[in-house]
Amino acid sequence: MGDQGSPFVGRGSHLSALDGQLAHVVAGASRIVLVDGPAGIGKTALIGRFVAAHPDAEVLRACGEENETGLPLGLLDQLLSPAEKDEQVLPRPPAADAPTAGARLLDVLGELQTRTAGPLILVVDDAHWADSSSLQALAFALRRLRADRVLTVVVVREADDPALPEGLRRLLTGEGTLRVSLSGLSAGEVGELAAARGGSLPPTAVVRLLDHTDGNPLHVKALLEQVPAARLMSTAFPLPAPLGYARLIEQRLADRTAEAQALTAAASVLGMSCPLHRAARLAELKDPLPALDEAVGAGLLDETPEPGGPRVSFPHPMLRATVYRTLGPVRRHALHRAAAGQSDSAYGSLQHLVHAAQGPDEALAGQLADAARTEAAARRWGSAAPLLRDAGRLARTERDRERYGVEAIEALLWEGRRDEAQAVFDELPGDACSAAHRYARAMMLPFDGDLRQAEPLLREAWNDCDPTTDPEPASYIAGMLSFMALSLNQGLDAAEWAGRSLRLCARRASSTMLRYVRMTGYGLSGDIGRGLAVVAELPDASLVTAADVDLLCGRGLLRLWSGELAGAERDLREAVFICRDGPMMLRIIAMFQLGLTQYALGAWEEAAQLLDSAASLTDDTGNELHPTVHAAAAWVLAARGDHDRAEWHLRQVPDIPVTPGMIMIESRRARAFLALLRGQPDAAAAELLPLLEADAAEGLCEPMTGPWRDLLAEALIGLGRLDEADHALTVFETLAADRGHAAALATGCRIRGELLAARHEPGAAEDMFGTGLAHAARVTAPYERARLQLASGELLRRTGRRAAAAQALQAAHKTLTGLGAVPLLERCARELAACGTARAAGGPPSPPDRGPVLTSQELAVARLAASGLTNRQVARELLLSVKTVEYHLGHAYTKLGISSRVGLATRLPPGPVGNG
Repeated sequence: MGDQGSPFVGRGSHLSALDGQLAHVVAGASRIVLVDGPAGIGKTALIGRFVAAHPDAEVLRACGEENETGLPLGLLDQLLSPAEKDEQVLPRPPAADAPTAGARLLDVLGELQTRTAGPLILVVDDAHWADSSSLQALAFALRRLRADRVLTVVVVREADDPALPEGLRRLLTGEGTLRVSLSGLSAGEVGELAAARGGSLPPTAVVRLLDHTDGNPLHVKALLEQVPAARLMSTAFPLPAPLGYARLIEQRLADRTAEAQALTAAASVLGMSCPLHRAARLAELKDPLPALDEAVGAGLLDETPEPGGPRVSFPHPMLRATVYRTLGPVRRHALHRAAAGQSDSAYGSLQHLVHAAQGPDEALAGQLADAARTEAAARRWGSAAPLLRDAGRLARTERDRERYGVEAIEALLWEGRRDEAQAVFDELPGDACSAAHRYARAMMLPFDGDLRQAEPLLREAWNDCDPTTDPEPASYIAGMLSFMALSLNQGLDAAEWAGRSLRLCARRASSTMLRYVRMTGYGLSGDIGRGLAVVAELPDASLVTAADVDLLCGRGLLRLWSGELAGAERDLREAVFICRDGPMMLRIIAMFQLGLTQYALGAWEEAAQLLDSAASLTDDTGNELHPTVHAAAAWVLAARGDHDRAEWHLRQVPDIPVTPGMIMIESRRARAFLALLRGQPDAAAAELLPLLEADAAEGLCEPMTGPWRDLLAEALIGLGRLDEADHALTVFETLAADRGHAAALATGCRIRGELLAARHEPGAAEDMFGTGLAHAARVTAPYERARLQLASGELLRRTGRRAAAAQALQAAHKTLTGLGAVPLLERCARELAACGTARAAGGPPSPPDRGPVLTSQELAVARLAASGLTNRQVARELLLSVKTVEYHLGHAYTKLGISSRVGLATRLPPGPVGNG
């Protein structure tokens, strides 16, 4: 550790285990290895020996640093910077958040694999000291490696270290990860180490040294360096405690020339690694090469040749930390001040000024807060949070410390880092009963699943603040009240609180989702026109910039709810494209809403792929849309007859009982829909009846935003409870008529027709089905149109008009076949057979050949490849690695009987179904 040319002994079984994992990688299967053990046990040395034994491998390295745990995406930058400097990797804007950074790492890993024949080894040393954002990004990327030639080695002191994000910890301790735990050297290995360092020891001395050090290589080396061999071999003298590692490094540094000391000191201020010219400039060395040569020879620095000049780095974080501590406060302050003036980034300059600070500094605290708000405006919450925490530490007044602390909590919660937000809250100064404290407590409660306690806290905070004299804190509270109201399906309240927050502090428009919440709130209240008025001046989707992508998502959602599906598709497809580099929250929203739009349009394959991908992203990010997106994915799969996968998605959604203010309507709707398709109206009614007692919130009533009364009426008809069905359906029909929503009116007519048929009023039922078809013809609603045709055909057959029934059923059959709506298609086929159509045709009607069955992932990859995208572009679109794309394409080619993408267009299953 830090010894140039230090001998390496033992660890043969561990090296063999690593070699075995690399063999799997060479064969085309990614692998993860966790290496753990106490400080000084040789983890870094083991990985160094393993990597050196495989010169054909491409290696990406990064190392956590104890004093840089607050630097957002700092560790990931160590991995990405060398690759992105390559001219073949195009530069991209800064990642907005950890998942987006993870997607970028995935892209870089894919690109590197295309340029090298050998495997890729990704080493993350001292991960317990890495920043949380980088570790979240790493977990995001690792979960998406499938057929990649990538071996990831993560080095930590303890496998269950709480500093590791929960998602990464699960990944590292899961069944697919090999754990390599290091303990002390054996007696033979201690003897071998002694011999390699210049002198053999008799067995008694070896055992004595082993017992004294527990075989820790660092301690063994320290004693071999500080204790003469004769004393080691003599039992007359007790062995001293191993001279501390820091003492050894301090002595080694003291033996160097002033120039080598200056270069090493400057490098320690600049981080684990830096360009030589920057360290030389800070050390005021015109010719740094002799000093570098001396520092490298002493094992204090490593040097890596690069096209733009050498790069220097420390062999181990402990070495760098030791050098940094030896500087003393005066020299450390001076070097950081100088580094701040020389930094090529505003963020880096501020960080050096923070390290140089000697106490409260109001001006610097203000600069940090301003920089944080700039980052927040770009929705880079991971960058904003540490700046705000530093601002709080440097603020002079308790009020400012409290304000910056609350802003830091908000940023951390937007980033999904609940535990870190709690740590900031625990240190928050000021009165625990103040509006700021109440607001901070209320922000964290929803993350614990406790919305009911959060709302009264926020209202108390609002009543205690003065929007006139202190508009900014009031804006925060109003904004949180808007999010709370939206979660409780109180649309109008959500819109009004969001508007109030924006009026109090206009800059929050770009840094939060308040504009989107405002539009969504109006939609939930049924006033879509008022919601669209918010974006009256928003241009065509192709002209919208990233700063307004939240408005584009809002307009897309309102257009979806109003039935303007073509406009919704344009808006949301562009939003997905704009959000390809983050923020992930908006990317998930755009993908989710586009999936719903494609389902309504009849493009069910794409809908299933979008919703499945969005659900996967919510799993990885802990996004609050997790239950909603999984429920939507289950709905589409249920409609297609893929009930096993639909049930899997529904199992991912917590089963929350209906209580006032806490209603998980999406999952109940999806379960009821699945039950109805299976012919289980009792199960559907059991899901939906509890909602009757909790429908005060307008968001639970609207027929466009989350309809459920239509499903309840259908279930009650199936149970013969016709009067109850009539009551539930009347509420749905009334609102659909008030809103003028054609698709909802068509649905209401279908279920009203079924109710009339159940009451033995076939004439009225037939008229109702005809009215429903007229409504369906006004909009793009292929599934509802087919369901009306099916219901009409069933009625006609049962009243003896088989020819007319067959005509309606054949029209339904054609549309349902195009959609792939297997449950209703089977029902339609049975009705056609009962009409005699099957006997006339010589057998039961069957859907046209849809080709070999591709998995949803294979189909998604194949469709994008057929559209002309390269494998790398497909990978970016679907957030997969390039090798995973190649893997799915290979399987698709085999199933389709083709050898390249040229044949995809003719062999892929049919695409979307229109309304014709």
